[in-house]
Amino acid sequence: MRKPHLVYTVAIDPPGQTGCRLMAKLLAASLSRSQFPGDIMIFHNSSAPLFFVERKGVEEVLVDPLTPDDALKLAQEAWTWKYRVRQFIDAEKYDKILFLDADCLALRNLDHLLDGDWDIAFQREQGLGIAMSQFSCYLTAEEKTNLRCNGVNSGTLAVRGSLYQTVMEEWERIEKTEPPSPRWCSDQASWNRLLLDAASRRKSGEDNGWLAKPFESHEIQFPMHLHKDFREYRNAAILHFLGGSNIEKMQMMFSIYMGTYFHDVAGTLLNVTDM
Repeated sequence: MRKPHLVYTVAIDPPGQTGCRLMAKLLAASLSRSQFPGDIMIFHNSSAPLFFVERKGVEEVLVDPLTPDDALKLAQEAWTWKYRVRQFIDAEKYDKILFLDADCLALRNLDHLLDGDWDIAFQREQGLGIAMSQFSCYLTAEEKTNLRCNGVNSGTLAVRGSLYQTVMEEWERIEKTEPPSPRWCSDQASWNRLLLDAASRRKSGEDNGWLAKPFESHEIQFPMHLHKDFREYRNAAILHFLGGSNIEKMQMMFSIYMGTYFHDVAGTLLNVTDM
């Protein structure tokens, strides 16, 4: 039988806040509603479960700090759990593993995004050059001058299951080295570094020259960041809500989630809530 896919997200909130957990709950709910047939894992630091009624295929993993100081440090380093959660994932079980930031929403089934003979799939931020500060602290001065490609988003990425542990270890290794430029959005910059290095190794014919390809540009869109027209982004497979506060993201995510999965021309839910 064909191996299943895995989607996972990380929802680590600062003490007293709930924005990330609520966005992750919407993401997982949208994946379930879209009939995604694989597994879903949510890594969070909430003392209460995100779903009070168990959902088939959804596993919650508690990242539990021991002290208040640990809780604050955990939130400050939340982005590192994108690759650190590998210790909890049995990657060999899966064909492809997709990481999505908690501020993402699935509008339709994602299986087609994970098909194909590739090792890594990534999403560029169209129109934003890789030399921009949010992508570039691990670039050399020469690369900042000469590279002409767009920067790659580090919140929407997929890796072949058999290579997942190795790729995540490499991401962490890069992230722990001192960048040539002042550290800024370093998880994103180190992910761009990883992809550039993999492409260079592949060109040289090295064994660890992982085959990386971009997702089709229309499949993952950024409605609060790059894509402003609802008629354009409503047909995407994934929406990634970059920009704005967590409250603004939640409001937009909730409205699109409800409109996507509960709207009908008869306005059934609207009529029910009006009773």
